Amino acid sequence: MTKPKAPSPAPTTSEWVRRGRSKIHGGGLYAAKAIPKGTRVIEYVGERISKAEALRREEQRIAARAQGQDGCVYVFELNQRIDLDGDVSWNTARLANHSCDGNCETDVIRGKVWIIAVRDIAEGEEITYDYGFDFKDWHLHPCLCGSEKCVGYIVHSLHRWRVRRALKTQRVKIQWWFFR
Repeated sequence: MTKPKAPSPAPTTSEWVRRGRSKIHGGGLYAAKAIPKGTRVIEYVGERISKAEALRREEQRIAARAQGQDGCVYVFELNQRIDLDGDVSWNTARLANHSCDGNCETDVIRGKVWIIAVRDIAEGEEITYDYGFDFKDWHLHPCLCGSEKCVGYIVHSLHRWRVRRALKTQRVKIQWWFFR
């Protein structure tokens, strides 16, 4: 006999945000009212999984993306043993998009992931943060944020110089082969 699946929790809510269409990527989160700097805007929730399970899911995600399916990443590292997979229907915070010049950041506080305002945010402004992706697979994550700081790829701000250098090197190689 199969055990019935437990119902999903209700979607997370916050007085600070509302859902809306985003120019950056599909759906997004917007300030429902003015948000002061330092405010915990919304908790990022999901399924707590082992590092091995996170790796298995990452491999599935890469395979799905190779077949033209959704390649979005929703996993946060909580500690050395546990990650948080936010790819669940009740995680409203997963709608916050990446920006190379975000108005929020994420922080793990007592085992919970929070999206926190790094500056005052005006009502109606989209809630964004730097996803902080590693340089290793930078070319797999194009960025559409439109910020002046954007290098065209979702990568942690500490690695953007490396992307600029890689892009410049690629252009030089392309030009050299073109004129040969």
